[in-house]
Amino acid sequence: MPTKPELRQANTLAWDKGKDASQYKNLDSNIKKNTTFIKKCKTSLAADSTQQLLNDIKKLSLEKYISEVVGAVLEGMLKCKSTTDIAACVEVISALHQRFPETFTLLLTYNLAKALQLPTRQHLASLTQEQRDKEESTRISRQRTYLRISVELWLADVLRNVEDGIPSLASTSLEGVESQRDGVAGFVGSSSSTSLKSRKKDNEREEKNGKKPTESNFVYHALKGLLSNDLEHNVHLPIAASFLKNYGQEILGIVPRKQRAAAASQQSENDTHQEDATAVTSGTTVVAEADSVVTPEYRALLKELFVDYYHSVEKHLVKEHKTIKKLDHRNREILYTRGELPDEIKQDYEKSSKSYEKLLNNTQTLADALDLEMPELPEEEGVTRVSIVSAGAAHAFSETKVKKKEYDESLANGIWEDEDARKFYEDLPDLHVLVPGVFLEPNPSKKLDGSGNETQNEKEESEEKVSSSTTATTTTTEEKSVPSSPPATSSPTTLLSQEPLDLQVENGENEESENINGGKGDDEEDVDASELVDQALNADKDEEGNANSMPSQLAQLDGLIARLPTLGNRDLIDSAAVEFCYVNSKNARKRLVKALLNVPRQRVDLLPYYSRLIAILSQYFSDISEMVLAALDHEFKGLQKKKTQDLSESRVKNIRFLSELTKFRVTPAHTIFHVFKIALDDFTHQNIDIVCNLLETCGRFLLKSTETSVRMNNMLEVVMRKKNVQHMDNRQMLMIENAYYQANPPDRTAIIEKKRSPMELYVRKLIYGDLNKKSLDRILKQLRKLHWEEEDIFKMVLKIFQKVWKIKYSNIHLLAILASGLHRHHSDFGVQLIDSVVEEIRIGLEQNIFKHNQRRIAVVKYLGELYNYRLIDSPLIFDTLYTIVTLGHEFGRPARERFCPMDAPNDFFRIRLCCTLLDTCGMCFDRGSSKRKLDHFLTFFQMYIFTKAKPPMDVDFMVSDTLEMLRPQMQIFTSYEESNEAVDRMLLEQLKSVQGADGKVQEDGFEESEEESTSDEADDDDPLEDTADKDEEEEDISEEIMQEGEVGDDEDVVVLKTKQEQQVSKEEDEEFEREFSRMMNESMESRKFEKKSAVLDVPIPMNLRGAQDRRTATAQEKDHNQDKMSFTLLTKKGNRQQTRTMEVPSDSMLAVSTRTKQEAEREEQQQLKKLVLNYEEREEAAARQGNDKKQSSS
Repeated sequence: MPTKPELRQANTLAWDKGKDASQYKNLDSNIKKNTTFIKKCKTSLAADSTQQLLNDIKKLSLEKYISEVVGAVLEGMLKCKSTTDIAACVEVISALHQRFPETFTLLLTYNLAKALQLPTRQHLASLTQEQRDKEESTRISRQRTYLRISVELWLADVLRNVEDGIPSLASTSLEGVESQRDGVAGFVGSSSSTSLKSRKKDNEREEKNGKKPTESNFVYHALKGLLSNDLEHNVHLPIAASFLKNYGQEILGIVPRKQRAAAASQQSENDTHQEDATAVTSGTTVVAEADSVVTPEYRALLKELFVDYYHSVEKHLVKEHKTIKKLDHRNREILYTRGELPDEIKQDYEKSSKSYEKLLNNTQTLADALDLEMPELPEEEGVTRVSIVSAGAAHAFSETKVKKKEYDESLANGIWEDEDARKFYEDLPDLHVLVPGVFLEPNPSKKLDGSGNETQNEKEESEEKVSSSTTATTTTTEEKSVPSSPPATSSPTTLLSQEPLDLQVENGENEESENINGGKGDDEEDVDASELVDQALNADKDEEGNANSMPSQLAQLDGLIARLPTLGNRDLIDSAAVEFCYVNSKNARKRLVKALLNVPRQRVDLLPYYSRLIAILSQYFSDISEMVLAALDHEFKGLQKKKTQDLSESRVKNIRFLSELTKFRVTPAHTIFHVFKIALDDFTHQNIDIVCNLLETCGRFLLKSTETSVRMNNMLEVVMRKKNVQHMDNRQMLMIENAYYQANPPDRTAIIEKKRSPMELYVRKLIYGDLNKKSLDRILKQLRKLHWEEEDIFKMVLKIFQKVWKIKYSNIHLLAILASGLHRHHSDFGVQLIDSVVEEIRIGLEQNIFKHNQRRIAVVKYLGELYNYRLIDSPLIFDTLYTIVTLGHEFGRPARERFCPMDAPNDFFRIRLCCTLLDTCGMCFDRGSSKRKLDHFLTFFQMYIFTKAKPPMDVDFMVSDTLEMLRPQMQIFTSYEESNEAVDRMLLEQLKSVQGADGKVQEDGFEESEEESTSDEADDDDPLEDTADKDEEEEDISEEIMQEGEVGDDEDVVVLKTKQEQQVSKEEDEEFEREFSRMMNESMESRKFEKKSAVLDVPIPMNLRGAQDRRTATAQEKDHNQDKMSFTLLTKKGNRQQTRTMEVPSDSMLAVSTRTKQEAEREEQQQLKKLVLNYEEREEAAARQGNDKKQSSS
C-alpha cells in the first residue's frame, strides 16, 4: 500500500497531465467483467478486496460505465467504517482518478457534494415527525461516513473544489452551450482538458480580483453547508465532533488538550528531549507539511467556522441543561405526590437525558479539539415554583422545593408514622391542573333540546345562578363561622381560653347522649346510610328531573362505581377522581356518595382510599363531603340506639370511616370529639370497640396535631382512668392498652450509631462487601499494606476476621484463605484468631442460645476451613469434635441415663455442629493416624446420637449423608447398647496401647496426645503429603515474591509493557511461527545421524540397588564429609556387575554438573507433583460443593 505522500503526488500528477491514453491500451471491454467490477465496488471497498479491485482497474476498460462506477463507489463508501477500510477505499478511488481524472473524478465530486447537502424544506414538510427523525438519524450517519472519506480524498488531492463537479457526462463549450458526452465517441479527453484549463483560468482570475478561492474548497464548502445552517438546533454536532476527533490536529493544526497534557507528562517523566517537550507544551498548533493541501488560509477559515459553531453549541448546551433540570424537578415533584412516575413521563425523561448526554459528550469533544473552555452549566436556581400539588381545605402546599430540614421538622412532630403516610394523607392532586376548569363547576350548565323555549331556558339559568349564589353565600358564612381545619378550635391558646366553656358544651352533649342512649329522642327512626342517601336523592328528584344524562356518561359512571372496590392504591384512586370529573353532575355525585357509603362491612381496607377520593373531590364539590358526613353521623346515632352485638362490624366500619376522613381534615374536630365523648360516656361492650378503633385510626393524628393535642390528652387520661376503675376482661384491657400506646407511643431513646474510623470502614467494606473469588488477591494485598505495627489496626482486623457470621456462608472459605495468607507474615494474628474461634465455639456450647445457632454453624465451618488451609492441625479438630459431644456431661462421656442441662435429650444442635465440621474437613482424614482417630470418633459420635431422643428427619438425613461421605463401608450401629459396647472396646484398646507404650495412663482414655498423633501422622502418611507441603510452601513463597514485586513496581511500567506486546502484529506472529518450525525441522534433520554420546548417569540395576543403598547409608553415617560427593561406579567383570563407591571433591566440574542436573530434575518433579495435587484438590473441592448442595436441598 503506498504512503499518503506518494498517493497525493500521483493524484496531483493525474490532475496536471490528465488521462494518459498510451498507458492503458488493449484493455478488456467484456460486459460481464465490467459489470462484475461495478458489483464489487457496490458490495465493498474494504481492505480485503482492495488488491483485486486495483487489478481490475488496470485490466478493464470501464470507459462506458463511468456513471455506474461512480454510483457503485458511493454505495461502497458507506460500508467502510474502520480506518483500514477507509484507507483502502481512498486507494481504490485514487486509482480510478488516475485513470479517469476528467470524467470519474468530476462526476464523483458532484455526487459527493450533493450527498453532503441538507435536504430541501419541501421534502421535510412532506414527512411526519417520526419519519423526519428517522430520516435525520440515517442521513447524519451517512454524511459522517461520506465526510470522512471526502476529507481523506481531499488530503490525497483527489477532490479539490466543488465547482469541479459535473452532474453528468456533459462538457461546457466555449460558447457556453452544453453538449452531451457519452465517452464513446472519443470526445472525452479534449473537452475535459479544455474544461479543466478553463477552471484553472477562472481560479487565477478570481485570485486577481481578490476573491478567495479557498471558499470553493470541497471540504470547507461541505462543512459550511452543514454547520452554518445548523446554529440553532445543532443537529450536525456528531459530524463536527467526528471531523475534529479524526482530523482536528492534521487540518486545523490544534493539538487537543488531553494529548498535549499526556505528552507533557511523559516528557517530564523522561526528562529527555527537553527542546521537543517545550515545543509541544508551549504551542497549541502543528506545522503543516510542505506539500500538504492544507494551507494557512484553509486552516483559518475552517477554524473560524468551527469556533462559530461551537459558540452556538455552548448556548444550546446551557439551554438543554436548564430544560433537563426543569424536567428533573417536575419528575421529583410528581414522584413526591404520586409515589411513582407514569410510563410516558418516564420515557420522555429518559429520551431527553440520553440526548443531553450525547450533546454534553460531543461538546466536550469540540472544546478539547478546539482548545476552548467548556461553558459553565448553571446549577438549579433557588426560585420558588408553584407545585401541581395544591392544598386541601386546611393545609397549603405551594412550594415544591422543600428542604431536608423542613422534611425533618415536619416528621419530627410525629403526626404520621412515616413519610409514605404523610404523602398519602397530605399530598392531594390539584384537579384544576389535571382537568379543564369547565368540568369542575359544582352545577354544570345543562344541554337542552332545541324544542325548548328560550324564556324557559333563561328562567332555569337564572334560577341556577340564584341557587348557586345562595349556596355560595351559605358556604362562605359557614366557613367564616366554623374553620375548615379543624373547625372546633384554631390554636392552643383558644383551647385554653375555652376550657371553662367546655362544661356547658359537655352538658349539652350529655343531654344529647341521654336522648340517644335513653331512647328519649325516639322521634328519629332507625335509618341506614343508604336510606338517608335515597331520601336525599328523592328530595332533589324534581330539580333534575328534566336533565337527561348522556347514555355514554351513565355507562362511564356505572363502570367507575363498579370498579371502586378494586381501587387498592393511591394512583388508582387519583385517576378515578379525575375520571369522575368528566361525568360530573349532581345526580352523579349522589350516586357516588351512595356507592362509597355502601362499602362492605368486611372491606375496612378500602376506607382510607375512599376517604382520599372524598377529600380530593371535596376541594371543588363540597356537597360530597357534606352528604357523607351527614350520613355517617346519622348512622352512628342509629347504631348507638341498638345495643345488640351483631352490628359490631357496622360500628367498626362507621367509626373507621369517620376517623379516616378526620386524617384528611374532612371531618371537623368537634364532630369526631363528639363521637368520642358519646362512646366514652357509656364505656362498655361495643363502645369499647368504638373507642379502640378510633384511637388506632386517628388517635395519633389528633394527639400530635397542635390544635387538638390538649383536648386529646384529656380524653386519653379519661380512657385510662376508666380502664383502671371499671371491671373488664383481659381481652378488653389488652385492646385498650394497645390502642392507647398506638395513639401515644412511649418515648424511646434514639439508637446511637456506632462511629467507626475510615480505615475500619474500608476494611469492613473489603471483607463484608467486596470479598469474592476474583477480588481475593487484591484484598489480600490491600490488607498486607495496612500498618500492622499499630495495635489499633491489629485489633481491628482481628475483630473483623473473628465475626465470620457477618459474611456470606459461601465466602467463609475465602476468609480462611485470607487468614492463611496473613498468618504467614503475622503469626500472632493467626494464633489469636484461632484462639478466639475455639473460644467462640465453647461459649456457644455453654450458653446454648437459640438465636445464635446460625452464628455457631458459621464459626464451626470457619474452623474446618482454617484446617483446610493449614492454619491448624488435626488434633485441634478432634479436640473440638470431642468437646462438642462431651462438654457438660458427667465423667466426660454422654449417657442416656444421665441428664445434662447444657445438652438436653431433645436438643440436636450439637449433632448439626459435628456434621458441619466433618463435612468441611472430614475428607482430609483418610490416611495414617488421623484416619484411625476419625474412625474412633465416628464410633463415639454414633453412641452420642443414641443418647438423644429420636432425631427429626432433617438431622437423620444430615448424619447419614456425613457418614456416607466419610466412611461408606463403616458399620452403622442400630441401638444404644451396641454403640456403647463398641465405645468400651475402643477405649480399652487405647488404654492398653498407651500403657504398653509409656507405662502410664493418660488423662483421656479415648484421646491421644498431640505429639504422638503428629508423630504417627508423620510416620504413616503418604510421602506425597510432605512433598505437597513443600510444593505449597514454595508456591506461597513464589507468590509472595511476585506480590511484593507487583506492589513495588511502578504501574506505568506495566502499562508500557502491555502496549509493546499489543504492537506485535499478526503477520509477525505468523512469520515467527514459520521460521521457528523451519529451524526445528532443520535441527532434527541435522541431528538424525549423530552418534549418541556416552551417558554417565546410568540407573543402578535393581539387584545391586539394595546393597548399595545400605553401603551408602552406613558410609554416610560414618563419615559426614561435606567437601566430597559420593558416586557409584558400575563395573563389569565377566558376566557379573559390580559397584564401587567413589568420592569426588564437591567443587569439581563433575560434582557441580551432577548437582545442577539433580536440582533441575527435582524441580521438574516438584512441578509435576504440584499439578497432580492441584487436580486432586479441585476434585475434592467439587465433591465438597456437591455434598453442600445435597445438604442444602435436604
